[in-house]
Amino acid sequence: MLYYYTYYPKFRELEIPDKNLIGMYSPLEAPHSDREALMRDAFEHPVNSPKLQDLASPDDRVLIVLDDALEPTPTVFPFYHVVHALHEAGVSDANITVLIANVRHRAGSNEEVDRKIGAEMRRRFSVYQSALALREQDFHTFGTVHTSSGPVSVVADARLRDHSLIVGIGGTYPNRFKGFTGGGSLIFPGLGNERTIAEVYLTGASEPSSAILGTIENPARTFIRDLLAFVPAFKFCVDLVVDRTLNITACVAGAPTSVYRVSADVAARMFSFTVTEPADMVVIDSHPFDTNLFQASHALYAANGILKQGGEIIVVSPLLEAVSAVSGSLAANIKHERRDLLTSTEKGELSHHAVMGAQLAALREVVDRASRITFVSHGMGMADPAKFGFDQNNDAQNAFNAALSRKGKDARVALVTHGGLAVPRLG
Repeated sequence: MLYYYTYYPKFRELEIPDKNLIGMYSPLEAPHSDREALMRDAFEHPVNSPKLQDLASPDDRVLIVLDDALEPTPTVFPFYHVVHALHEAGVSDANITVLIANVRHRAGSNEEVDRKIGAEMRRRFSVYQSALALREQDFHTFGTVHTSSGPVSVVADARLRDHSLIVGIGGTYPNRFKGFTGGGSLIFPGLGNERTIAEVYLTGASEPSSAILGTIENPARTFIRDLLAFVPAFKFCVDLVVDRTLNITACVAGAPTSVYRVSADVAARMFSFTVTEPADMVVIDSHPFDTNLFQASHALYAANGILKQGGEIIVVSPLLEAVSAVSGSLAANIKHERRDLLTSTEKGELSHHAVMGAQLAALREVVDRASRITFVSHGMGMADPAKFGFDQNNDAQNAFNAALSRKGKDARVALVTHGGLAVPRLG
């Protein structure tokens, strides 16, 4: 079988012998629908909530929170509907602030922000990015949530405190730490400080990937709902579900927790599929999460669920950006056992970089299963796999041929495309 990476201009075709191929798998591609009709219907029939124009009042100070530029969500389309509904409620532009939830990612450029809300809207409203909130006074302690492992301070962007109505706009994608993104995860972990974000990530990382990735309800989601109780102004959100071509498949608006359950149910049906047998080799790409190694790890977590113990994973991803210098230096900690990584993140040397610690623990679970992980990449981050103990190759066919020679001529191979969105399950 010959497969062409049409969404990766610098990667060519990959040929896998038919006798080795278990199958080619991918998330669904949906028929193109009337995007504006989807939007209008979602805003006219919100889930467990009044319409936004009935929920808002002219005196409200409104904060619109969006997922960041590293997410492929076409938030620009629902953003206009949110603004229109607020105007209909009598809210003036001066009372509307936009905040991008970067989850400790880098700040977006003006061009990236323009893609999220439109150039005209960026000039029209006050727009902030949580990635730039680095000082202690930029955060507010909302209270303490009590968990089975002890009390956790709820610390997040202070702008959440200063607005009477918060509206979220984001996408619903499979996620190793939360099951799916969407709903309240835009606020927590999206706008938390390092420790609060890490507590969400650790809750997910402490569980096996199979219990979290693509699972609508899980311990991390319960924890997120506990955190949201401290931000009662977050009353309305809009979640988009896209297909593998990033075409909008569903738009759900209304009360955040209810919206998440509906959008995650749609996403689970879009992105989940069954693989008939465990694979000696999984060849998977990270599209559309291709920015850096941490984003591309979406594909690693997906591959882990269908890989035989001791199998090999090949991840095709351009790795357009390098990870930060701090992340690169901490990457060597992946040599430690997963249990030790979790402990160190809570109490040891990684506690000052707790988000990174949680990510390393999740990656370690994949390392424990795979005999070798190879990234096929060409971008600015192509040197990063070596920092984590992974291999790197410039050519997908070369990487495949080398892996096949190691695993044997009868090795069984699963090819997964659009792997950043994939939730494979063994049948």
